[in-house]
Amino acid sequence: MSPLIDTFEIAWYGHACFKIYNKDMNLSIVFDPYRGIGTITLPPDLRGDIILCTHDHFDHANWNAVATYKSEKFVKLIGDRNIKGIKVRGVLVYHDEAKGSKRGDNAAYVVGYGDGVFIHLGDLGHVLTEEQVHQLTVFGRPHVLFVPVGGVYTIGPEEAIKVIKQLNPHIAIPMHYYMDGLNRVTFGRLHRLDDFLRLWDGPVKEIDGNKFEIKIEELPQVTILYTLRYPI
Repeated sequence: MSPLIDTFEIAWYGHACFKIYNKDMNLSIVFDPYRGIGTITLPPDLRGDIILCTHDHFDHANWNAVATYKSEKFVKLIGDRNIKGIKVRGVLVYHDEAKGSKRGDNAAYVVGYGDGVFIHLGDLGHVLTEEQVHQLTVFGRPHVLFVPVGGVYTIGPEEAIKVIKQLNPHIAIPMHYYMDGLNRVTFGRLHRLDDFLRLWDGPVKEIDGNKFEIKIEELPQVTILYTLRYPI
């Protein structure tokens, strides 16, 4: 019988950058490290054993900032891989509502890490098709979903709620919305988190910080929204 690997630390570093870490495996997964988005910056000691970038735009693919010589790095990976004992599937989705004709393709990642299932949607620009939902739920019901809500470059609040309901995670974490410190010229038209929260009709848990810990067997059955605070 394989050992139970069900306790994870999840940390948010602004925009769409998250880290998942399990101390038993001593392995960290970093999604979508960025550069040049304003006064918001990545901590200099942030490192990923596996780095998954959903596409190659500057605000999602700064993998060299968080890599070591041992890191496995992927940009817009489509298909199935076993990476350092972690199951990863990249599903082709689009950066816009016109099948990529405006802003290109995007890889939505589903990760089977120990007993946890995590989905990061990157810059998803449309509501998912039935086939995409099927591909993203290949490892079962997701425990944590990272979903963009800002609009303009991604789905906005209304579409994000539809996608959350499509994937039915235990925890949904909004990302890629406007926050103080982002470059106003580039990101000023994004919705703020409050715009999304006004439409969300489910439970919300506010985390007073940028990280929290979950134990898979203790997660609620009803989807709960977690909001995090960027570490100023």
